[in-house]
Formats: sequence, C-alpha cells, structure tokens
Amino acid sequence: MKFLSEDRQYFESRKNFSDQLGPVELWSAIDQWPLFVGQTNLARSLAIVELLRATLEIPGDIAEFGCWKGSTTLLLAKSLKLFDPMGPKVIHVFDSFEGLTEFHPSDSGVKERHASSYKGSRAMLEKCAELAGVASGISIHEGIIETALPKFTAQYPQVRFSLIYCDTDLYSATKTIFENAWRLITPGGLMVLDQWNMAEFPGEGVAVNEFMESESGSFEVVKPSFTRQPSLALRRLS
Repeated sequence: MKFLSEDRQYFESRKNFSDQLGPVELWSAIDQWPLFVGQTNLARSLAIVELLRATLEIPGDIAEFGCWKGSTTLLLAKSLKLFDPMGPKVIHVFDSFEGLTEFHPSDSGVKERHASSYKGSRAMLEKCAELAGVASGISIHEGIIETALPKFTAQYPQVRFSLIYCDTDLYSATKTIFENAWRLITPGGLMVLDQWNMAEFPGEGVAVNEFMESESGSFEVVKPSFTRQPSLALRRLS
C-alpha cells in the first residue's frame, strides 16, 4: 500500500506526541482542532465538504452508507446547516452499528483483519447531533444495508438523492447500494466511494467496477480533489 509506511510513522509520532503532551481537556482540543488533526483526515474532510457543495443545487436528500461513529454524518449535517440552512435536504444514515459482519469471497482477507471492526454507537451519534442542533436533519436506518436499504426504498418510493456517500468497505453492501440506490440519484448527483481501488478492502472496489462495466454511459467519473479518500465519485448523467 502506497502510504503504509508513512501512516505507521505518523501514528507512532502521534502516540509519542500524546505521551509527551499529557492529558488535554476535550473541548479545548476540539476548539483548537487544526493543532491536532492529521493531514490525511483534514484532506478527507475538506474533500467531502467540496463534494457536498458541488451537489447543493441538485434536488434530493443525502444518504450515507456506513457511518461508524458518525463523524462524516456530523460533518455533512453541520456543513449543510452552514451552506443551506433553509433547505429541505435530509441526511439518511444506514448502518448496523455492529461493525463489519457480512463477508463475500470478493472481500479477500478482510474478515481476518477486520471482523466486527468499526462498531459505532447510535446513542452517541444522536447525542452529538442534538448538541450540534442538527438532529432534525438526520434520519437513521439501523440494520445491515442488504436488508435496511430495500426496506427503505419500498417504504419511501418518493425519496431521491443528490449525494450518496458509500463507506461500506465490503462487496455485498456496496452491490446492494448500486442495485437499489443508483436509480434514486437525481441526474447530476454524485455517488461517492470511500475505498474504491484500495487493497485493504477489495470488495468495495470489485462491486463498483462491476457496476461501471455494466452501466457505462450512465455516469461520468469524478476524481475527488487533494485526498486519498474518498477515492472515486460517479456523477449520474441520466
């Protein structure tokens, strides 16, 4: 992996820095977050906000698949409140909050490395959303995506999306998203993939590539700016 040694060095340096610095009061650290945020996470956050802004004029809600602890959810919700405070967009969040559990042969090695990793907390996400004053703009659909998404589309056939953020890591969930949600993207809207073409989570990329091969002509490829992740976006053409 291209950045593996760089990442390891950064995490080791960060641990040493933390040990030297000692305890830091939570809100002081958060309010001064540029002091502490890593370059990779800063780039990812800026890229996500840029993709959101690129779709603000596209009608439809926002969907996030795989939210973990909810940092991207709150980044989207707070940014939406900032850029479009009177707009109607709702952020639909799909997650089991049980971590990675549904593995396919295309997810080679992921079960061994990451089984049950990325468990989140719905209660924590909801409390953070309330604190930020954005809870009314977030709708959580709890359950594995393979079940929760078809249930959602059957229950709410009128919903369309301007932006879908796919951070599932796995083949089956990503394939389900394309089968059920691609048709719900308003033309001009974006499907954003967090881990396409990444060796650590091959299944997400396999599912995306299968879609691109079968549906060429229905999208154009967009490269997110200045970031490793998200790694790909597809703009729906028709």
